[in-house]
Amino acid sequence: MKNGSDVPTDGLTLGIQSGNFGPALEASYSYGSLVYWPKTSMIKGLGSISAGIETGPLNADRFIIAPKISYTMNWFVSFGASMLYYTDFSGGSLRFRPEGGVAMLGVRVYHGWNFSVDRYNPLPMNSSLFGLTYFVKF
Repeated sequence: MKNGSDVPTDGLTLGIQSGNFGPALEASYSYGSLVYWPKTSMIKGLGSISAGIETGPLNADRFIIAPKISYTMNWFVSFGASMLYYTDFSGGSLRFRPEGGVAMLGVRVYHGWNFSVDRYNPLPMNSSLFGLTYFVKF
């Protein structure tokens, strides 16, 4: 590994969220590039595109799942965006989520806002949430 250069990588991003409707889980396959701190194997920065899935609020009265695709840039200051399709298999809602937060050593803490892209659907989804994720390199 060369210090200060981008290193292609892939891995699993796992996380938990808490929002106005309750806690939710997320998992994604992520592909991108890493930059390491000089003379160490600790992650300094990570830029990745991810494809994965989220649950709706775990305390909802029905099971909600959301396939998603996202892009994040993490260099202490973290920003990203996701497109998600929340569904309970009887209805659904397409959402755009901008995200901002902080990240270090593969851990990311962020705040996200879900905005409806299609018609309104009254599924119990977090419109505002805080998330904590960890990148596990393959």
